Amino acid sequence: MNMKINILISTIDKGIEQVSQVLLEHRTDVHYIISHQYTDECYKYIPDCLDRSDVTISQIQGQGISKSRNNVIRLANGDIGLFADDDVTYHHSDIDQLKKTFLEHKYADVAVFKIRTPPGEREYKEFPNKILQYKSKAPSIGTVQIAFNISELKENKIWFDERFGVDKSLLIGGEERLFLHDCIKAGLQVFFFPEYVVEHHYMSTAKSIAKYDKRRNWVTGGTDYIINGPVAFLKAFGGTLKYFPDLIRNKVNPIKYFYHRISAVFYIFKTSRDRHQGN
Repeated sequence: MNMKINILISTIDKGIEQVSQVLLEHRTDVHYIISHQYTDECYKYIPDCLDRSDVTISQIQGQGISKSRNNVIRLANGDIGLFADDDVTYHHSDIDQLKKTFLEHKYADVAVFKIRTPPGEREYKEFPNKILQYKSKAPSIGTVQIAFNISELKENKIWFDERFGVDKSLLIGGEERLFLHDCIKAGLQVFFFPEYVVEHHYMSTAKSIAKYDKRRNWVTGGTDYIINGPVAFLKAFGGTLKYFPDLIRNKVNPIKYFYHRISAVFYIFKTSRDRHQGN
């Protein structure tokens, strides 16, 4: 089978200048689709180095990483899509491994892989050492770990929740977990494979945020409501009691922690209807 891989790159403003570092030498089985968001007309340009037959660029005004991910999903036209950012690195062996995995496991609709770090850096995180299937609970992962069967994803109308993403003031993450949650809920076969398909530095945006930062608390409350429904109201209270000793040790006011979580629950509750109507 001549499997076609789409590497789906999201970038914003000047980030377009470093996308060329993501691209491999031309290979007939890979096509790059780039979603370039710009917040000002001065950023609406395309570097000459991206003028390649294996590159498609879509420029959209505004910001929002989940909006950008949805843009590349709409444009994807290959067999397998692999999400990417403008700060990752690939080797030809990564693409070969990706194809090998999907060819050997044809039942997999969505695959989660490992992230490799550059030489000299610590392991990105501790990964499982065996194949796992996610049948009910979606894991918390990085978007660049996700590859998927493009036709299956589109047929089931799976999209990222645009209320979440690193560009948001409060709901700064969780969109990857919700994406996988929607895949599982739709009946897609979601697996983890203990193979590397991408390289990224050890440090990431998520790792730079404190454990009980207001934004983390909001993500917890928001994702909790989407995954568990109205019980999230009770879980905000129960979670505060559960983490009470640790909150005190970390000099975090338990009342503020509860307020942050419950505020996110109410926000998602109020905006969910609008999101479904928008889809």
